[in-house]
Amino acid sequence: MRSLPLAKDTRHRVSVGLGLILLLSATCFIYLQGLNAWVFYDDLPNLSALETLDTLEEAWRFVTEGGAGPLGRPLAQLSFLIHANQPRMDAASDARFVNILIHLANGVLLYVLGAMLLRLRGQDEARSDWIALGAAALWSFMPLLASTTLILIQRQTSLATLFGLIGLTVFVYGYFIQSQRPKQALLIQGLGLGIGTLLAILAKENGALFPVYALVIDAVLLPNLSAPSPLRRLRRGTLSLGLAALLVYLLTLNQDWSSVDPLRGWSVFERLQTEVVLLWQYLYLAFFPQPTAFSPFYDDLTVIRGWWAPTLSALGFLALTLIAVLIRRRTPWPLFALTWFFTGHLLESTVILLELMFEHRNYLAVYGLCLALSALAWQAPGRYARLGPALFGVYTLLMALILYGTTSIWGQPLVAAESWVKRHPNSQRAVAYLAEIYHAGFGDDISSALPRIDRAAHACSDCTDAKLQILLYACGHTGEDDIRQRLDDLMQSATTAQALFQLFYNLDSLQKLAAVNACPPITPEDVYRLTLRLLDNPHYTTWLYHVHTLFHAAYFAKEIGDLEAAYAHLAKAESLSPTTLPILQMQLHLLLKEHRYSDALAAIERRRPLKRDRIMTDAVLDELADEVRKDQAGFETSSRHNDNP
Repeated sequence: MRSLPLAKDTRHRVSVGLGLILLLSATCFIYLQGLNAWVFYDDLPNLSALETLDTLEEAWRFVTEGGAGPLGRPLAQLSFLIHANQPRMDAASDARFVNILIHLANGVLLYVLGAMLLRLRGQDEARSDWIALGAAALWSFMPLLASTTLILIQRQTSLATLFGLIGLTVFVYGYFIQSQRPKQALLIQGLGLGIGTLLAILAKENGALFPVYALVIDAVLLPNLSAPSPLRRLRRGTLSLGLAALLVYLLTLNQDWSSVDPLRGWSVFERLQTEVVLLWQYLYLAFFPQPTAFSPFYDDLTVIRGWWAPTLSALGFLALTLIAVLIRRRTPWPLFALTWFFTGHLLESTVILLELMFEHRNYLAVYGLCLALSALAWQAPGRYARLGPALFGVYTLLMALILYGTTSIWGQPLVAAESWVKRHPNSQRAVAYLAEIYHAGFGDDISSALPRIDRAAHACSDCTDAKLQILLYACGHTGEDDIRQRLDDLMQSATTAQALFQLFYNLDSLQKLAAVNACPPITPEDVYRLTLRLLDNPHYTTWLYHVHTLFHAAYFAKEIGDLEAAYAHLAKAESLSPTTLPILQMQLHLLLKEHRYSDALAAIERRRPLKRDRIMTDAVLDELADEVRKDQAGFETSSRHNDNP
């Protein structure tokens, strides 16, 4: 039986322990520089409910009804409950500190995993520990991964990694006992990996990749490990089924690969050919970083519709993979690094229509490259035997310095916002974030900062939403001529603005200000006219955006008393999306306001024959019908009393 990778020599054990403590301390110190970073666009919709959780029922709903993924990510949501009922920025700092602890725990697990893999490949204990520690250090200090820890909601990624790595470590442990206790080894591997994967999926859906990571380990790093043939075939066959299931899922998604998605604005095929180019960009950012290169904002990216860049990128990866396969008997590390990296991007960088690019997608994907580089550095031949580890150590320290620069920028919200706008001048999110930071810092003195915000907004060719947000900040702080000019600019750009859901939230805010005359000279009629301009915008004619625009147009028409227009907008919205509950609820609100009870009941009954979602259920429709009848009964009773004083 192979011994576990625990150093027998006390001096070595102390040295490695001190090295690990130093690594964790340095990583923690560097990440603490970013502790005071601001909250970002995905943090607020997913975590804002934490500020007002007062009952167990509300807490349960927060945990079980998360909207970040198809499964709700309940374990990640549960982990955020410890930050409930705190002021937003206090909760953000506490949550970010917990994220740092999770990152440190993942670094320890990767050290243990790497040391075990190296021991299974026949390395001596001392060399295994130092190679694994070097890989864990390079991974821990990689600036590309900073956003995973510093963006609050990305705890979903790091927590899923934590659970998955625990399962993967137990899986690898099984190899140490398989020669003498094969059945027990297989049971330990199955339970460890199965439970770890399940917990990882409940934190984030890409936890489903851990059986594929295990397959990479089994087939690439440990293909010749001594084991009974039936056990080896059963294990590899089961892991291959996990990969096959994911591939079948991806290939059978009900989507037309050539049609443009109404939400994203690109097709599946266009996304695929863009992602193969972005994989090279990820590698460049990972191993040739600059402190200012990293950002939460990549909404300014556009899909690649030509074929030269995607073809060359794909051929480059194909050539590297072919070379790695050919030299795998001499060294498996290049093939391991590539297959591990591809595994990490299997879900988020292929055919699922997510946004094009985020740095956190590399959180575990780059570890294979880190371990391979460390192993190859320590395997340098002859006179380079000492030079390899020395150069690797210098490179890792350089990464730590760059990470320190990165986290220091993130920890200064205004510096970060200005840096990100400079790097991404056409990012609506970056410009809106800059405006938000200035507003938070200047408050009632925002007018003095408006020229700087305006320069960023005007440099952005299509930042209509950001300009609307700046208008909201300017309300009450600048003259009426300035406000009118800003509104006129928005009216002109509304017919060409890129589709963005945040625009609807800002329209709601503007309407509320106009309703109480808090943004003169803008009136509720102006907000309604601005929304009508969106209906003429070709970017807002796709199904999803058109429904939202019609709904808001109906609401704003109702607020100015134009019920006829409100009914017309709702009728169009119903024809496009008859099972959307808010559309029905607004129709009922208007009809009850005019005591049109038969029309209200008819609107409910129109939905019953339709195929509905889990929100518009029969029970919900019955409840709405009861409310209509109750309102009707109350109205008729009141009418009789008025007729018979």
